[in-house]
Amino acid sequence: MSKKYNAISNAEENISHSFLKGAAILTLSMVVVKIIGLLDQVLLTNIYSMFGEEYATMGSGLFSNAYEIFVVIFTVATGGLPIAISRLVSESIAQKRYKDVKLIHKVSIPFFSIVGIVSFMIMIAGSFIYVRIIDSPYSIYAMLCLAPTILFGCLVSIYRGYFEGQRNMFPTAISEIIESGVKLILGLTFAYLVMKFGMDQYNATGEFLWFTFESQYDAMNTILAFSVAGAICGISSGSFMAFVFLLLRFKIGGDGIPEEYYENSLDARTKRETFILMVKTAVPTAMGAFIMSMGSLIDQIIIQRVLKELAVTNPQALIDQYGKYGFTESIVNDPITIHTKLWGCYAAALKLMQLVTAVTQVFGSSAMPNVTSAWTKGDKKVLKTSMETVFGMTMIFTLPMGIGLCVLAHPIMSFIYTSESIAAIGGNVLMLMGLTTIFAAIETPICSMLQGIGRTDLPMKLYAFGMVVKIGITWMFVSIPSINIQGATAGSLIGYFLSCVVGIYLLIKHSKIRINFYTTTIKPLIGAVASGLTAYLVNAGVLMVAPHRVATICAIIAAIIVYIFVLLILRTFTATVIEFLPKGEKIAKLLAKFHLIG
Repeated sequence: MSKKYNAISNAEENISHSFLKGAAILTLSMVVVKIIGLLDQVLLTNIYSMFGEEYATMGSGLFSNAYEIFVVIFTVATGGLPIAISRLVSESIAQKRYKDVKLIHKVSIPFFSIVGIVSFMIMIAGSFIYVRIIDSPYSIYAMLCLAPTILFGCLVSIYRGYFEGQRNMFPTAISEIIESGVKLILGLTFAYLVMKFGMDQYNATGEFLWFTFESQYDAMNTILAFSVAGAICGISSGSFMAFVFLLLRFKIGGDGIPEEYYENSLDARTKRETFILMVKTAVPTAMGAFIMSMGSLIDQIIIQRVLKELAVTNPQALIDQYGKYGFTESIVNDPITIHTKLWGCYAAALKLMQLVTAVTQVFGSSAMPNVTSAWTKGDKKVLKTSMETVFGMTMIFTLPMGIGLCVLAHPIMSFIYTSESIAAIGGNVLMLMGLTTIFAAIETPICSMLQGIGRTDLPMKLYAFGMVVKIGITWMFVSIPSINIQGATAGSLIGYFLSCVVGIYLLIKHSKIRINFYTTTIKPLIGAVASGLTAYLVNAGVLMVAPHRVATICAIIAAIIVYIFVLLILRTFTATVIEFLPKGEKIAKLLAKFHLIG
């Protein structure tokens, strides 16, 4: 931690090596973080299953409800800030304006702190309004406990953006692991203890804390709501610990610029000029991310309101589909909670999709400094190499994951969740969501590269276009009683697909770079289709002689082997990519000997 990082020497490193190194660090940390996050969600849901099947879906729904409004406000508060700092720091280093790098950090501290405090207050006030809109009064406690995370998130963004702009991905990676680890340990502990204490108190006295109840139905939902709030407290605690780590890392490890470079640097801009430049860079990015997250929020509002309306106007249709899971009481009782439970099933499947999109978001973050630097210097060759590396890595990872989630939707949901209703209903959702994952994951790196070439206005327009398509189609499908929640991904699939097509066109048009789609896309697609077919056949075959979890594991392992084999046969990998694996140079030489790398 005391070792000084030299951002100048790192900036002079080979561009594709720099990208792959940064991507490898952030991808590894993101995989760890997302696995911990998925484990947290699965264990939390399974804890609630211990107290009763009906608590699993309701708990998942309450947790997701809190997150949806949080994501919108959090995105506005932090969506453009780290990217703005990263871009400005990278640009300043490329132009040898080292004094500006220091000034960018100084200006960002009061700016981000004020944004965090204001956003924290908006989250508190907005929560009371939002629970009325979605008609989910039990969600309020979790929403209020999540509010401090916005403030800490803004403070964290100051340092993550600064380090990423210097192509130093280690602080971000470590802070994310700390954040997720604290969330897992404290969140699950708080959730279980509140649930256990609450159930015991209610069974002994008929009360919980200061609450008295008219029915057991209301009592159980209230206890569950406080338990979910306890799980959320783990998230806020993790965010605070991540900030503490980054602050100490900056204070002890230094700012990354050796002192002698400041002496020969051009004079820095004024604080006012830097602030205006930061706002101009951050706002378009934040607005684009806001529109994207707003689309998800509107999605949730539409889905839950339409589902509740179905429970009022056509309850029998829902009872026929979901009565076997014990949902009848939540359809006919007051307050109606079927919409929250079905949203919980949807959210459980969505968690798997977000595992994939989070990793490709890392590719975008890692590409940003390299694309910006190449564009600023006017180096078309480096720009093409960087863009094709991003596309290739994104497709290699995304295509098999998306197709795999589609063909193994039910086996995967049954593997990780003990709740029968979540596994069955969420599995139906995940089948279409798997294909949606591919286009959702591709969109983020596209937008990052558009920002890197200076077109910070285009991602916002792309997100707005996709959101309009998504909302319209979602409303149409969810309104059909026989489809309801299972049609919620149709709008997302079409919206993301169209956004990707338009985004790729705009990237090629404005960068003047022709991307080799055969190498970056077609080859991974062939391998992904082969691996998907393998997964389906192996799962079906092994299922006849072994338990379903064994069949799922065998199917995934077989699919991975087939995918790597096909990619090697098609010579999809390059020596640059292979060299970043453990013992990569030896592996690259061996593969080159057999003509298996491009």
